[in-house]
Amino acid sequence: MPSIPNPMLDLRRPGFDLTAPTELDLSPVQAEESREIDRLLEKGFRGLKFPDALEARYAEDHAEQRLKILVSSGMLVTLLFNWFLMSDNLMVPDVFDLSLRLRLFIFTPCTILGIYLITKLPSVQAREWLAMGTGLIASALNLFVCLSSKDVMAGPYLVSMVPIVMFSNSVAQMRFFPALLMDSAILLLFGYGAWVLAAPHNMPILLSAGFTLISATVFTLYGCYTLERDERQNWLLHLREKVLLQELELANKHLDTVSRSDLLTEVANRRHFDEYLQLVWERARLDGSDISLMMIDVDHFKSYNDRYGHPEGDECLREVAATLKRRLRRPGDLIARFGGEEFIAVLAGTPLTTAASAAERVRKGVENLNRLHATSPTHAVVTVSIGVACLRPNAPHASPAQLIAAADEALYQAKSRGRNRVFAFGTND
Repeated sequence: MPSIPNPMLDLRRPGFDLTAPTELDLSPVQAEESREIDRLLEKGFRGLKFPDALEARYAEDHAEQRLKILVSSGMLVTLLFNWFLMSDNLMVPDVFDLSLRLRLFIFTPCTILGIYLITKLPSVQAREWLAMGTGLIASALNLFVCLSSKDVMAGPYLVSMVPIVMFSNSVAQMRFFPALLMDSAILLLFGYGAWVLAAPHNMPILLSAGFTLISATVFTLYGCYTLERDERQNWLLHLREKVLLQELELANKHLDTVSRSDLLTEVANRRHFDEYLQLVWERARLDGSDISLMMIDVDHFKSYNDRYGHPEGDECLREVAATLKRRLRRPGDLIARFGGEEFIAVLAGTPLTTAASAAERVRKGVENLNRLHATSPTHAVVTVSIGVACLRPNAPHASPAQLIAAADEALYQAKSRGRNRVFAFGTND
């Protein structure tokens, strides 16, 4: 038997393995998540909250964006809150020194510290509650300044809580429930201040200020609610689109796998064999390695089908294919169904002697199945005849078609010599 003395390095098979095709299957988590998204889009989400898994994902996806908003609004409020000093001087001049100390030496450092903590806190919820605390501290300081003043304008100056509500809910875009809690607390602070500072001369102003604060609270809270609701709705739609694209990609991969495999024997089909042979041929032509083909034919298969029926014939082909997969397991080997009862195997980077030895193992493996074949004129069990051919793609006039023709001729020689045998030939260096 002629041999090729230069074996190639192992050529690993590209792509996915068609000898074991996979079914399209979404994992339980993905499938459950997909159904949950559909339900939320259809029925809505109460309380501006998703189920725990989706809520955590939503918070994570928006964490960076929220952090930027909170930090920028925190820096802005550090400046804006000190502008109250001008109105402090106009409305409650008797406690201007107190308000100066509170705003510059207490609130400003606390706000700067809060900005720093927001950038360090890993919890998204903790950042939101810390931002809420800033609004409460600002309102409490304004209330303290008003209560400390003896000026007649101290009561009306409680209206200074309105800008705090508007800034927190609109500029800082606080989440609805922290904003609701903060605004409720601010209304209580205002109510307490109005009760303490109420006098006959300022009641109309206090009532107007209270109505203004309530109106600002309701309007901006509604804005907070709709903003967060729409943001969550858009995030769900985007997530659903990603899930649909993922499902489509999996379906396309599955269809591609099915289109390249033989459904009966679960090996590659002729189409994939042709593509794969062309691929390894081009690689071997560049690196000067060998390619061997093994063409396998089930002996007297027509008479087997006639004797035992097509279902038994199909089972016979499945067993032969399974034997091929057990005996040819290198990463560079591809097994395909070539015709009705014919199989073909590509052995990339394999010299003729190695391929012939592998073919002999396959032949013995099928014979050892001991599958009864009563109508065979040559053997009492199912057997195969195998033709093996080897070419070096960079040899003159070498082509994939020539290699296939050589393997077919070798198979013919094996069958003409009595079947249940291996016949091999190839090029010599």
